[in-house]
Amino acid sequence: MKSKVAVIVGVVAVGVVAVVVGVAGLGLFGGVISRSADTHPPCEELPTRAEADAGLAANRALVEELEALGRGVSVRVGTPCPQEGDRALIEVTYGSAAEREAIRDLLARRDGFGVPVHLVSR
Repeated sequence: MKSKVAVIVGVVAVGVVAVVVGVAGLGLFGGVISRSADTHPPCEELPTRAEADAGLAANRALVEELEALGRGVSVRVGTPCPQEGDRALIEVTYGSAAEREAIRDLLARRDGFGVPVHLVSR
């Protein structure tokens, strides 16, 4: 009788470990836990808001191309550093992994905005 209980406890323990490992794997590889490699330069190295505005205005065609990549894609001047009020960059927001990859592919083939671009998941 004790051996049956030991076997049942062992099977349950293995099942629990498998579930925990499976959930962790889905989180890391399935996007449940966001681990974005998209970062921006340090705040003190970002251009001014005026420079970011000028970069956006001078590259309207690129903005339109980016926004055409998907319904979840939008482009704007972003200020990611509240403590550095006049520091800004171009912020490209996306809603899916496919949109993110399409954005990265397009930006790799283009000259960009002349200021840093930061990708942000919705």
